Parts: sequence; C-alpha cells; structure tokens
Amino acid sequence: MKQLYPALLALAVTQVLSSVQADTLDPVTIEDTVTINPNASEPEYYNRSRGVSADGGDFLGQISGVSTSRLGGRGLEPVVRGQSQTRVNILLDGAYVHGGCPNRMDPPASWAALETYEKVTVLKGVQSLLYGGGGSGGTVLFERDSRSLAEEKGMQGRVGLSASDNNTPGDLSVDVMSADDKGYIRGIGEIKTVENYEDGDGREVRSSYDHQQAGIILGLTPNDDRLFELSFERNDFEDALYPGAGMDSPEETGKIFRLRYEDKPAAAWLDSVETELYLSDVDHLMNNFSLRTSPKYPQSHPDKAGKDMKRETPTTSKTTGGRFILESSSGNTQWNYGVDLQRNERDAVLNNMESGVAKSLSLMWPEATIEQTGIFAEATAMLAKGQRLKYGLRVDFVDSSADKANDKPSAGPKTPNEIYNIYYGVSVEDKDETNLGGLLRYEQDLNNGLTLFTGLSRSVRPADATERYMNKWTPKGQEKQRWVGNPDIESEQHHQIDVGLSREEGEFRWSSVLFYDDVSDYILRDTARGQVSIKQNDGAEIYRNVDAELMGAELEGQWSLNTALDFSASLAYVHA
Repeated sequence: MKQLYPALLALAVTQVLSSVQADTLDPVTIEDTVTINPNASEPEYYNRSRGVSADGGDFLGQISGVSTSRLGGRGLEPVVRGQSQTRVNILLDGAYVHGGCPNRMDPPASWAALETYEKVTVLKGVQSLLYGGGGSGGTVLFERDSRSLAEEKGMQGRVGLSASDNNTPGDLSVDVMSADDKGYIRGIGEIKTVENYEDGDGREVRSSYDHQQAGIILGLTPNDDRLFELSFERNDFEDALYPGAGMDSPEETGKIFRLRYEDKPAAAWLDSVETELYLSDVDHLMNNFSLRTSPKYPQSHPDKAGKDMKRETPTTSKTTGGRFILESSSGNTQWNYGVDLQRNERDAVLNNMESGVAKSLSLMWPEATIEQTGIFAEATAMLAKGQRLKYGLRVDFVDSSADKANDKPSAGPKTPNEIYNIYYGVSVEDKDETNLGGLLRYEQDLNNGLTLFTGLSRSVRPADATERYMNKWTPKGQEKQRWVGNPDIESEQHHQIDVGLSREEGEFRWSSVLFYDDVSDYILRDTARGQVSIKQNDGAEIYRNVDAELMGAELEGQWSLNTALDFSASLAYVHA
C-alpha cells in the first residue's frame, strides 16, 4: 500500500498538468467558526491564514476560544470552552472517527487531512441537536463540498506544496476532479514528512512522523436536486514519536467509507431529505521499544532488575453509523427532524514482548461496544421582525457492553471484572440508558447592527469506552501505573445558559459571550487515594462522578481593511 500513494499522486499531477482542457480549482478556503455571532441561526465565516498544520486539531488551535493539548507532533486534542475528548462532537464529512489509542494519541481531528476539506466549522456550546448526543463543549464539522466544485465542468485540479525550515521538509497535496452534467469523480491525496523540531533553546524535541493519505469521491447528479455520493479514504501514519507518552506508534491506519443521498422531493410537506452512512476503521500499534530505548525493570524485581521491560499494545476501533434527516417548512418555521445511529467497537491488549512473542498482560479495552440511537427534532421560527427562536428536543438510547470482561489474559493474573471489583465493587453488566436533551435559543436584532442572543440547553454525555472499561493492571509496587475504568459510572448531565451581544457594521464586527454550565455527575479521571467511593486507595488512576461548574467569557473582533488584509483580536476565559 505504501507504494500506491506516490503512484496515485504522480498520476494525479500528470493528469492536471497534461490535460489541454484542464482548468484550475479555485483556492480551497478553510473557513473557521462562527466567531462574530457564535449563536446565530445562520453561521457567518471568515478566513484565517495558516501555515503548515500537523492535522485538523492543529488547525483548530488557531481559532479563538479553542486550545489544544498534545502528546506528540501529531494528534492534537481540541479543547472548546474548557471541554475536550467526547465532550466535543467532531465529524469528518459526516463521519465519526473514534481513535484507536486509549491514551488518545489519535483523537478524531487527527484523522482530518486538512487540505482535502473545503470548510471547517466550530459551534461552541450546544447550538444544534442534529450532530449527535452530548457535545456539551461544542461541535466541529470538517466538510467537503464536492458538488459545488463540480459546477465547473471538465477537468480541474489543485496541487499544493508547503514546507517549514524547522521540522517539515515537505507536504505535498493533490486534489483533482473531472465533472459533467451527470456526475463527478474526485481524487485527493497527501504525502507529508515531519521531522523532530528544535525548541527555543535549540533542544531537539521528538515529534517526527510520516503521513500518506489517498481517497476517491464518486458523485452522481441525475438532476439539480438529487445527489448520490460514495467516498473512500485511507490515512497511514508511520514512526510517530510521542514524547508526552510512555510509548510511540510504529504504525496506524484509518479507513473511512461514506455513502450520501440528498434529494428535494416534489412534496408539499417535505423540502429535502438527506441520508448518510459511514464506516471508520482504525488500527493502531504502539510500543516502548521500536522507536525508543525501552525502560528497565527496577530493583523491586530482583529476577529481572536491569533488563528491558518491553511492552506493546495493538488496538482496533471500528465505528459504524448514519443519519437520516428530513427538512420541512410550515409558515415561518423550518423543521429538521430525523434519527442517527452510532456503534463503536474497541479492543486493546497490553502485551509483554520480552521473549519476542506476545503474551497478554491486560485486556485494556475488553472488546468494548457502545451503541447509540438518537431521535431528534429541531425548529427555527421567524417571529416578529428581527426575532428568531430555535428550539428542539433529542432522545438518545445508549447500550454499553464489554464481551471479554471475564476473560483472563495469557500472562496476567486477573480478569477485567476481578479488577473492577477490586476498585469499585462491581462487575460489568450490559448497561442501557435513555438520555434526554433539549435546546432553546432566542435572537433579537437591535438598532445599529446589534444582535442580542441567549440560549438554554440540556445535553447528556455517556461515558466512553475508556472511562467505563479501561483495564490496565500492573503488579505490586507499580500501583500508580494502574488505570481502571468504572463500569458503573453515571452519564454527565450538562445544563447550560449563555448570553451575548454582537455587532456588524461595514468592515468591522465584534461579539461578546458569557456562558455558564452546571454539570451533574461530571466524569472525573482521578487518583485512587482517600476516595470514599473507591474500595482500594493505592494511587491507581480511576474514574468517579462529581458535581461541577464551568463558566467563562469570549470577546473577539475583526476589522477588514480590504480583501487581502484584516486585523483580528480575541480573548477567551474559562473557570471550572
């Protein structure tokens, strides 16, 4: 497969440069979030210049109110309004991708090859119920718009090459399309090499990796109102170094399949219908010896003291799902309603590799499955002149299970259920829950271009596979390295309110927002030391529910001097 990427890219470049009739795609614009009026019903976007971005998460860190955390040169985790991981819904052209690393070396945004998307949108807080349950921190949409590009018929394409003198000697991307009245075919690809970089003191930081990506998008457009689209893409990462973790990743692969159908039927009660199906499949391998010097056994192990402690963790994460949305209009109200599905299956094993043969020590994700089915309806009503009201309701049915909870690893002393009982006094049982979410937002246009907006929301986030089923066991004397999920953990319940004021006048615009989030049963990753709810207080990492509050403010503005130059400033603050 490695040899396929250069061949695909070379073919694409040849087709673009040799075609006599070839046109050039307009420069692809990456648009970021609704920053001027982050609660508006119809988002407004503005461009942001960027340098070489490691991945989608790296790009998101340039957006006001979004910060990032990282373990290495890739795999940046976006933090929106003080919340991250599964508290932020991230969709890659309609698909959810749950990474393969329990320690989140590869969060969802890291699988977004940035140059292959036309638009990136960040919705801070709960602004819509259409993109899945939870999403208390916000929603990030990486979107492609192949159909709009296909309005320009014939052969077209774009080739991009970027580099950095510190750590990126080359980043080559290709995007080519051929379109006619009945459809289009689009090929995308990227080859990136990232080396270690030097910090401000001239010290080398381990952060290198190699990335190859290729994909194809096929679209059929029988008429102006109908679209059938099938796409496949594959991302390969090799030799990724993670100085912030105890392991590196020699190889990881992600494959995404998507099928989309859009139509505007000739029905008085129905404006449009949209159906999306997807499959994302991630294979991830990490160890502590291929790309670094493995640690040594301590003196507390007299039979092995000073010998290499080689560990390796192969993991898989498969997510299947879809969304069916209908849009209708009634008077001055527009309705969106439908159903979405998501099923994530994860498996991870910690192996002892000292003999050269894998011997399992812990079933870290013991074949964990979380399945969610959501039913939703959302309406936007135009009231009196300059007044808008958005309201909606969402119900999610969640099923969680771990099929290997009673399996014993080949070289480990305990099953996952035995370990859960040690810390929480519970065993895994299939867990079913019904979660209710809601949204109410109001906007009022004032004088002089001012808009006042406020919103109330309730969202419920179920525990993910790591929070509920993580099972990393270490022997006596290494209790602080243990990491144990809680099968009986409760789902988070967020109740939020925000209020803001924005203004747009000519080339100048600004916005200010205050928000407050009251959380029942916040899922806290903590240390088992002095916790009443934990049976064994030995310093292991555990999960427990606590009550929490988050509050903050966002202020930002932009002044556009002309089409090529603008000034912007922003300030974001969160206290939890």
